[in-house]
Amino acid sequence: MKEKIRNSLWMISEKIIAVLGLIFVTSFVAKYVGPTIFGIMSVSMLVFQFIQSISVMGSDVILLKRISRNKDSGIKLMLSTFFLVLVSYFFLSVTGMVVMKENMTSDAAVFIFAAAIACLFSAIDLVNVYNEATLNAKLNVIANVTGLVISLLCRYIISYLEMDPRYLSIPIVLVTAIPFLIKTSWFMLRHEKRSILKTRHVKKYSKYMISSGGTLIFSIIAVSLYTRFNQISVSYFLGVKEAGIFSVALTLSTAWTFVPYALLASFYPSFFAEKDPGKTIIKIQNLHLMVLGVSGIIILSIHLLAGKFIEYFYGIAYLNAVKPTLYLSIAAMFAIFSSIMDRFIIKYNGYKFLVKKTFFVLIICFISSVTLVPFFGIDGAALSVIITEFFSFSVLNYFFRDQPVIDIHKVFINPKKIWDLFYNIKHSRK
Repeated sequence: MKEKIRNSLWMISEKIIAVLGLIFVTSFVAKYVGPTIFGIMSVSMLVFQFIQSISVMGSDVILLKRISRNKDSGIKLMLSTFFLVLVSYFFLSVTGMVVMKENMTSDAAVFIFAAAIACLFSAIDLVNVYNEATLNAKLNVIANVTGLVISLLCRYIISYLEMDPRYLSIPIVLVTAIPFLIKTSWFMLRHEKRSILKTRHVKKYSKYMISSGGTLIFSIIAVSLYTRFNQISVSYFLGVKEAGIFSVALTLSTAWTFVPYALLASFYPSFFAEKDPGKTIIKIQNLHLMVLGVSGIIILSIHLLAGKFIEYFYGIAYLNAVKPTLYLSIAAMFAIFSSIMDRFIIKYNGYKFLVKKTFFVLIICFISSVTLVPFFGIDGAALSVIITEFFSFSVLNYFFRDQPVIDIHKVFINPKKIWDLFYNIKHSRK
């Protein structure tokens, strides 16, 4: 238990440094380059992050599951997946560049290529998953923070010296390239013999990843769409000003989620390694309880402080973001619950079920958004997110037949069983 908590603290420390660094330095850069170039940088990253999500094919979850159960087999699967992701990302990124070619100015081209390279390193950084599965997040933190600090320092120097803004493409690449090189070099030194795979192994494990991860591609695309649909809806029905206010609320409401996600990442390996169905359900209930406790404290803090924080940092013009920020924070907690349930279903190979579920999540998001936004404005958009995420983590999962999913959530309306969970956590030594 102590090792898991220590692992989580390393991951949390990395995110704190990342959030604080990006808030101060990125805002400084944004003021220097102006909204046009900064917009190009943001859109470029958005496009290639979307391509990255598709090319990775959910391999992070699949690898975490395999490495937790069988390290040797997991390493072979990871190395095979590396080549698979590399090839798929190359073809998808070329397609993306062809699509954007018509609107590609000389300045835009620099940042588009930089974003493509940066997301490539991020996509093939599978050693990051290996370190999480083996509770070695310390190395991830050291590598990621090193890349982040060097990148932020470069951004600051370029902005301070008022150099050509196109030089900002360099730190865009460095922030992912440096961590990738550090983690990969460490892995190669530790596993030199395992780093060379026979051709038959590459074919075997690649086919497995395609069959397992391929079923998740639609789900990944749908998730990418429904998480952004309310922003599109606000812009369409209410206008650009309201979309900006909603964007602030969305950013603030999810800024804290790295805390529970970091905690969960350290507990997932033991969860995937558990073979007893009864103990698996207890562990998944414990994870829900942990997230509920952490999220509850943060959401209460947001309720008390959001108004003053937004007024001080963003100004009076953004005060309409206060209520949506609170609503979206609740939705963020539901989204974390949903990620836990998705891993529970993946543990029992419910990949096809997740694809079907995501399709219905997308429908719920669409209906609730176009219904609530015109009548309730940005508050309605936030309520749409709550409804969508609630159905995603609860009702829709109850149709998974391979395991009694509903039993996981029944425990939270039974005070005695809640006490039993607290007791089990307190006396756990694993």
